[in-house]
This record gives sequence, C-alpha cells and structure tokens, in this order.
Amino acid sequence: MNKKFIGLLTRCKDEFFIKEFCDYYLLQGVDMIYIIDDDSNDKSIYDNIKDDKIKIFYKKNIINRNIANKIYKQIKNEFTWMIYVDVDEFITTRKNISNTIKQELETTFKEYDCIKIPWVMMACNNIDKNPESVLKTNVYRWNHNKKHPHKIQKFRCRFWNIEVKCIFKTEKFNNITDHYPTGFISNNVSIIDSIKLKKQRIANYYNKLREEDIENGYLLCYHYRIISRENSENKLKNNKWYIENGYTIEDLMTSDHSEIVDKTLKNKAK
Repeated sequence: MNKKFIGLLTRCKDEFFIKEFCDYYLLQGVDMIYIIDDDSNDKSIYDNIKDDKIKIFYKKNIINRNIANKIYKQIKNEFTWMIYVDVDEFITTRKNISNTIKQELETTFKEYDCIKIPWVMMACNNIDKNPESVLKTNVYRWNHNKKHPHKIQKFRCRFWNIEVKCIFKTEKFNNITDHYPTGFISNNVSIIDSIKLKKQRIANYYNKLREEDIENGYLLCYHYRIISRENSENKLKNNKWYIENGYTIEDLMTSDHSEIVDKTLKNKAK
C-alpha cells in the first residue's frame, strides 16, 4: 500500500472556525483531515466543509472514551507522518517561513521520528464578537520574554515551560495522547525539538521558550485559546471541563495578554 504523507487528527467542540482550520492545514500539505466532533451543539459549522480530504466522526464523551487513540490506530498505517492537534492550534513554519509543513518534513526533519513543537500563546486584544477569520483578525500574542502569573493552573504563566504538540512518524508509535505519541514500537526512536533541533525525550513541555526562539524556530504551534469574549462565554456554557472547574469569564480574559503583534498566520491564511 502506498502511504499518504501527512494525516491530521483533531477534536472539535463548537469551534466556529473549523473550516478555516481545515483550509489552512490542507494548504500546508496535509493529505487527509479527520475531525472528531465532540457532540457539538451547532452542527452547522460543518455545512461548508465539502472536501473528500476531510472526514468527520460524530461522537460523544470522546476524551473519557479515548476515541482519538482508537481512530489513530485505525488510520495510522495509511500515513508516514501524523499531526494530532486541537482546532485552536495552528502549526506553522517560521525560520523557513515560505515553506509549508510538508516541505519542512521532507527536508529539515526527514531523518527524525518525532518533533516536539512548543505553543506560542495567542491573544484576542479583548475583542467582543467572534471574528469572521481568526487568523486574519487575531494577530496579538503573549511576549514570551515576560512572566504572566495567574491563579489558575490552566491559564498559568508559561515562562519556564510551555506545552508542546508533536508531529511524528506513525511507524514508530502505537498510541497517542493529547500532547505526544506513546507506545514506542522500537527503542530506536529519534525525538527532536522544532526550535534548536536538539535531542529530546517525550514529555508535555518545552523549557524556556523565548522571543529569540520564536523568531528562529523551524516549527511553532500558535495556540488561539482566547479568540474573543463571545467565544470564551460560549466555552463557559458548553465545554464540560470549563463548567466542571467553575471558570469565569474573568479567569479567561485575564490571560488575554495582547503584547506583541505577530502576523505570521495572517500572512498564510487563505
């Protein structure tokens, strides 16, 4: 069987910008996108998605049932590389900014098995309503040379360590978790970070991401957690984890650190 080059797996819960997400990753060279819908209240978000390269699974309680890992096992052998991200996470090239993700995998990372890609924390500059385009509108982000203390762990400071997402070769890993693959198929697995191309171990975090790293990194994962006040209020109403933890709109919006203008993704949007 001839393998496709890149598969992408994502989870969606009422993200109104799901089509923008798909359009972006298809332009970046992804061959097939698998969306796991987590019982979204508004299924009309998929009305304009009509592409043979996109498949939607309608499920419920997907995290507790480990649905993503089950689907990964079904599709893994069809692809050389796999990306597992949430809908608010956009991986982009930076050092070789005109390259697509596919081109970086074919060149810079072709000899490696797993790439640890740190988040870059985006912000919304306290806009009220959902934008027509997240990538074209939300151009502010945190200054990663600064500390951002917060009383709640989910919205904590990322000065010392920050979460990663991974792109990895499916032949090396049997399972996936939210931030990295597991179930090593062999002991000979090469893991590298996407910033300085240094050897790494599998873990949730990248240590001490700074502005110089963002400027010179090969791949970065721009994380649009706070998109607008409207979107944040919808999360508080519909997202199980936000509801169970009793988060407030102030909790979310006080982590909206709009400090640096960064048009990297705006310039790549369709």
